[in-house]
Amino acid sequence: MSDFEQRVERGKTATISEVEGDLLLDGSTVIPSGREVVVRGTLVVRSRSAVKGNLRAEEVRGEGDLLVEGNLEASDIRLEDGASLEVKGDLKADDVDVPNSVRVGGRTDVDDLRVGGTAVLTGDAKVDDVKVGGTLEAKARLESDDVRVGGALQVRTLVCEDVKVGGSLRAETVEAEDVDVGGTVEVSGEVKIEDLTVGGTAVVGGGGVEDVRVGGELRSAGELAFEEIHVGGRLAIDSGKGEKISVGGIMEVARDLALGDELSVGGRAKIGGTVEADSIGVGGELEASKALAVGKLEVGGGLSTSEGSRAGEIDVARRARVRGPIVGKTVRIGEKAEAEDVYADSLWAEAGCSLRNVYVKNAEVGRECRISGALQYVEDIRLGRDVSLASQPERVSTLPSPPV
Repeated sequence: MSDFEQRVERGKTATISEVEGDLLLDGSTVIPSGREVVVRGTLVVRSRSAVKGNLRAEEVRGEGDLLVEGNLEASDIRLEDGASLEVKGDLKADDVDVPNSVRVGGRTDVDDLRVGGTAVLTGDAKVDDVKVGGTLEAKARLESDDVRVGGALQVRTLVCEDVKVGGSLRAETVEAEDVDVGGTVEVSGEVKIEDLTVGGTAVVGGGGVEDVRVGGELRSAGELAFEEIHVGGRLAIDSGKGEKISVGGIMEVARDLALGDELSVGGRAKIGGTVEADSIGVGGELEASKALAVGKLEVGGGLSTSEGSRAGEIDVARRARVRGPIVGKTVRIGEKAEAEDVYADSLWAEAGCSLRNVYVKNAEVGRECRISGALQYVEDIRLGRDVSLASQPERVSTLPSPPV
C-alpha cells in the first residue's frame, strides 16, 4: 500500500468515480461523480475523512475516522488507533474491526463485527458474530449466531443463539438459546429462551424459558412457561407452568402456578390462585386460594388458604398457624401449632396444639392439646394428658367428605 493509485490531500475535496487500485484519504473529502465511489483496491484513511455518497471498496484500512454519507460495501474493514466508522446508509462487509465506535444509519449485513467502544445499528442487522467492548444499541431487529457485549446491550428485537453481556440487556423481545447477563435484564415483551442466567435482576413480559438462574430477582408481567427456575432472592410472576421452582427468599404469583415436580421457597410464598406440585416446601408462610401436592406439603411459618390444602403428606412446623382446611393421608402438626379443620388417614398432633374439627381414621394427640370442635375417628385415637376437648370423641364408620 506504499504506492497509491490516487491521493486526496489534507483539506482537499475530490470528485471520483472509480479508482483502479488503492486510494489514500488524509483528512480529505470525496464526492462521487456518479452513484458511487468504487475503489478496486484498498481505501486507506490517514486522518478523519468523508465520502459524500456511496462507497464500494475491496478493503478499508487506516487510523483515521471515516464518514460515509451513503452505503458502504467492502470485504474487510479494519481501523486502528482509536478510529471510528460512521455509515449513514447500509453497511455490507465480511469483517469489520473498529477500535472506537461504529454507527450505521441503515441496514447492517456483516459476518464478523468487532467494536472496541460503542456500536449503534439503526436498521435491521444480520451479523453472524458480534463482539462489542462497551455498548451495543440495535434500534431494530438484530439477528446473530453469537453476541458478546462487555457493557450494555439495547435492542428492539433480538434473535440469537448465544448472548453474553457483562452489564445489562434491554429489549422488546428476545429469542435465543443461551442468554448470560452479569447485571440486569429487561424485556418488555415475550421471551423464548432455552437457558437464561442473570447475576442481578431479570424482568420479562412473559413467554417461555426452559432453565432460569437469577441471582437476585425475577419478575414476569405475563404467564411464564419453563422447565426449572432458580432464584436467589425474589420471584414475582403473573402465572406459571413448569417443572421445578427454587427460591431463596420470597415468591409471589398473581394467579395460578402448576408444577410437575417441586416447589421450594426459603421465605414466604404468596399465590393468588391455586398452586399445584408434586411436592411443596416453604420455610415461611404459604398463602394461596388452594394448595395441592401429590407428595409432601411442608410449611415452616404457616399455611393460609381460602379453599384448603390437600397432599399425600402434610407437615406443619412448630408454632406455625394454619388457616383453611387441610386434607392428607398423613398429617403432622408441630408443637404449639394452630390449625382449623383436619382431614387425615393418620394424624400426629404434638404437645400444645390447637385444632378446631378433626376427622381421621387414626390419631395421636399430644398432651395439653385443645380441640374446640368435633373429633371423629374410624379406627383408633390416643389422647395425651390434659387434652382439652369441646365434645367427646365420636367413633364413626364414615367420615365427612373433605372440602378439597
